[in-house]
Amino acid sequence: MKKQLLYSFAAMASLVLASCAGDYDDWASPQTNEEQAAVEKFAAQINAGTDANLTLPTTKDTLRLQSLSSASPEVVGFSVRNVTLEGQKINAFTNGNDICVLTSEYVNTIRDIYQSRAYTTRTPKLAVEYAANLANGDAVDLPAFEAVTQVKTVPTPAEDAKGYYLLGQWQNWDATNPTWMQNNGDGTYTATVTTGDGDNWFKFYQGSHFVSGDWDSINQGAMGCAVNGDNSLFNYVVWPNDPELGEVQTPVISGGGTFEITLDINNYTYTVKRAEARYYVVGNPQGWSDKDMSCMFYAHGGNIYSYTTQWSGAWDLKIWDAKNFGIWENAWGTAVDGDGSASGTLINKDSKSFQAPTKGEYYTLTINMNDNTYSWEAVTPSAEYTSVSLIGDFNGWGGDIDLQQLEKAPHNWYARVTIESAGGLKFRANHDWTVNWGSADKETPIGETYYFQPGGENINVPAGTYDFYLNDITGRWSIVPVE
Repeated sequence: MKKQLLYSFAAMASLVLASCAGDYDDWASPQTNEEQAAVEKFAAQINAGTDANLTLPTTKDTLRLQSLSSASPEVVGFSVRNVTLEGQKINAFTNGNDICVLTSEYVNTIRDIYQSRAYTTRTPKLAVEYAANLANGDAVDLPAFEAVTQVKTVPTPAEDAKGYYLLGQWQNWDATNPTWMQNNGDGTYTATVTTGDGDNWFKFYQGSHFVSGDWDSINQGAMGCAVNGDNSLFNYVVWPNDPELGEVQTPVISGGGTFEITLDINNYTYTVKRAEARYYVVGNPQGWSDKDMSCMFYAHGGNIYSYTTQWSGAWDLKIWDAKNFGIWENAWGTAVDGDGSASGTLINKDSKSFQAPTKGEYYTLTINMNDNTYSWEAVTPSAEYTSVSLIGDFNGWGGDIDLQQLEKAPHNWYARVTIESAGGLKFRANHDWTVNWGSADKETPIGETYYFQPGGENINVPAGTYDFYLNDITGRWSIVPVE
């Protein structure tokens, strides 16, 4: 086996002092040790490679970022130990005396470092650990070095003066009725959509190409992603005739719910996040308080919510969304004061309070905020619990933290609790595992949403302070981060 010499950088800086056997007059004078001499003997001359300053797009498969040479005839080449770009590892190799990377990996790494496709010049720092290869088969580690590379990214389309819109499964790809995105005035555009179960396919479109029902014109402005069916929550936008990422493919939103889609034209990226609204009862269950948010509707997904309890049936409630909580003129209600109809329409201009069809009975009030309607359904509680509590990783699965049952909204439990460490948790009744409530989704953390469909899995909760809500009749719950 051929020998490989490894010379540490610490040894390079060490001093050789007097021998043990004789007099040594200049005891403080530094000497040259074997390792230091070897490093100096094989030292490399480092220069920018032919592609250290790059303009995209390029047809090259391989980029030569740095060029190495040595004056020593014993050096027959070089090998790389580790290469990073702005601290992110990149697979590099030598070709002759050049340090090279694959063009696709370099471009992808640049994009991911800056989370952007913006048309600009980037100057990422390259850090290289490498060795000189000797004719006798040995290798000598040489001092690591840093170099600044430069890349001018691909030009991006100008911001469309007529804005952007979406077409997708939530609106049946209806080319006569697009979902227009709101211009935020800073190069970003947003839209809120309500999806169904499964994969919901969609695309972005440039407003200047919109002609109602004319797919030939519409498709000229289609924008999407690089991989068909990509369900990433953050992704890069691909535009028509994109010179870097190829043909426009169709992204998807996975699962049903309400989502906010943001298109960032500054960076040509988009994000998808859950944006299920939060609605609260204001009325008899919480004393008509403009500050008490203990009576929160439970989300079902798809912009549908419910609240179940025993209702007084005497001008029971109005409804506030989280953004308008405390603003009476923006409360949702009915057109007729004290309306006790089994179903009806909600309004939020000059609205009146409404009530359950029968006084003193248990009902589930369901609101559909897609069409602003409501309905009441009579229910019967199947059990009474002395306690509902939290237990999980944060407290070692012991020492339950109790929620409080709301005095005027029986079977609804609430508490504000600080979770000191991230992990799984559940709700349970009577400090026992006979009845407990968890999640149908064990992967996604609270914070990306405030609810999941009820299930048997632990609920993934990051450290933080939260408002916890649970209804022990329906088993629905919400965990809302306190801002």
